[in-house]
Amino acid sequence: MTLVSDPYGQNPYGGQNNPYGQPQQPPQPNPYGSGGGYGPPGGFPGGPSNEQPKNDGVSITALVLSFLCCLAPIGVILGFVGLSRTKGGKRKGRGLAIASIIIGIIVSLGTAAIGVGIFVLADTVVTPDNAKVGQCINVEEEDGSVFLYKKDCSEEHDAEIVAVAEVTDDNLEEIETGMASYCETALAEGDRDAITDYLADLDAVIEDPNDVSVGDTLVCYVEPGEKLSEPIL
Repeated sequence: MTLVSDPYGQNPYGGQNNPYGQPQQPPQPNPYGSGGGYGPPGGFPGGPSNEQPKNDGVSITALVLSFLCCLAPIGVILGFVGLSRTKGGKRKGRGLAIASIIIGIIVSLGTAAIGVGIFVLADTVVTPDNAKVGQCINVEEEDGSVFLYKKDCSEEHDAEIVAVAEVTDDNLEEIETGMASYCETALAEGDRDAITDYLADLDAVIEDPNDVSVGDTLVCYVEPGEKLSEPIL
């Protein structure tokens, strides 16, 4: 028995290898998506910072010091430092720095003016330590106290110092009895004749007339009723 052969050769659908190979399976999708979807740890990248600028301690210190008379100049210096530190919003307190500069300058100028005034006043006030015979003065009374102020003898003045005496054990009782009367005995020999016409105008001051003590200084002066324009001695 003769078998009829397949004119096409072997069955193309048989077990021959597919010349194109096995078809590739498409990759299975990752149900969780690609890795790294949560971003880096520590928050959301690219978000703005919530940190607020801090108050500048130098500016605060400058404002406090600017109110103190002796330290106001330091407050001014620190105020300029505070301006630099708060520039561009790096720190809070720029207004404090500006205020410290303004207040510090005002307080410094005021303190300087008071200091000059005190110096000038101290230089013109006659005290037991700087009283000298022949010194021309103005006499002022305030609240029961007598103040003597230096004046040029060529200008109009109230009085002139004619004697200065230290309180000792020997003259303590006499001075306590009458300071002006003791001044007559305290006059120098040559000065007595020069003030003969002014003996009734003698007056005196001492540290505490109610409590005269050894070591105090008695200042005697002549104060006529009219202004003087030249020295007596």
